[in-house]
Amino acid sequence: MSTDTASTDSALRTHCPNCGAKLKRPDLSLCAYCATPLQLGGKDVSGRDETVLRLRRLREKPEFALLALWTPSDQQTLATYRKLRTLAGVFFAIGLVTGLVGWARHGDTGELAWNVGTGVWIFAAIALLARASAVKKVSDARSMLRRPAIVVERRSETAVKGKGSTTVYFFTLRFDDGSEGEFVWPGQGTMYEPLTNGMTGLAYTRGDKLIEFKRL
Repeated sequence: MSTDTASTDSALRTHCPNCGAKLKRPDLSLCAYCATPLQLGGKDVSGRDETVLRLRRLREKPEFALLALWTPSDQQTLATYRKLRTLAGVFFAIGLVTGLVGWARHGDTGELAWNVGTGVWIFAAIALLARASAVKKVSDARSMLRRPAIVVERRSETAVKGKGSTTVYFFTLRFDDGSEGEFVWPGQGTMYEPLTNGMTGLAYTRGDKLIEFKRL
């Protein structure tokens, strides 16, 4: 095997050739983030793995069929979308007030400046609305995978912001197709009970993001 081929194989063994995600388990036959078969002869031991067989039996549960049809909202994307639209509304209101003040001062030397100011605020509002739509469109365009999974491991990172702090969780999930990967899950507040190791259920993932997890 040539040096170039060996280098290519090595790169593919660390990252998925389809979605580009870094593979937590490059020895397996499927990418955990897009379910693409890896073209490197990765081992498929799922047929002999008791955990995988246990997860496959979750598909036989009556509630699985309904949960598999459900599409949960990406709360992080939704929060960004709402924040941008709210800010756009504020900018539009400022532009409207600026325009009304300019109209009231019609004939004054400051009329042009008021009109320009109105245009700037309205343009900024439109730009924010366009950005909000783009954020949601990009998120919705990415396919969502729905698979039985078990929580293998969890860790968290806490960042201090001003007087508060934000916690982000990272869950290593193993799926019934034999793949395994780490997925990010934004903290849901103090009332939320994070997933625990060994918990099984239906995982809704989009790329390396865990969108929702329904216990089964």
